Amino acid sequence: MILKPTIVIGAVLAALALPAAAGAQPPSKVGGASATTIGGRVEQRLARLHTEFGITPDEEKLWGQFADVVRSNARTMGGLFSQRRAALPGMTAADNMHSLTEIAAQHARAMQWMDAAFMALYTTMPPAQQKATDAAMRAEGMNARP
Repeated sequence: MILKPTIVIGAVLAALALPAAAGAQPPSKVGGASATTIGGRVEQRLARLHTEFGITPDEEKLWGQFADVVRSNARTMGGLFSQRRAALPGMTAADNMHSLTEIAAQHARAMQWMDAAFMALYTTMPPAQQKATDAAMRAEGMNARP
């Protein structure tokens, strides 16, 4: 079965937006953000993908647009999960279901935005670079949590 990059991107967003397992990686600094924060993990992953994708100077503008969407999505999803955590003790079953539905709907919107930004970049890459990007995204998908 061949997966389109847009399918694998879903795993990347989930991995970018959710906290890492305790002790998975030692804290480090990337772009001034600690890797122990969601923002830090996003920056760390974006830096690694930038290298693995082999982003060229001509692609920096499109890469920057993609990276900005990833950052914005991670902030939005992180905020939704924080709100849910804070409200959970007083939620009814109906509130709980509604909260999960809202998170899922926002995740779907976020994936659409990220897909559009990624495809704008990906379609400008030469075939050899697309293959390297495909391999990097497969590896990301293989490392995503279930």
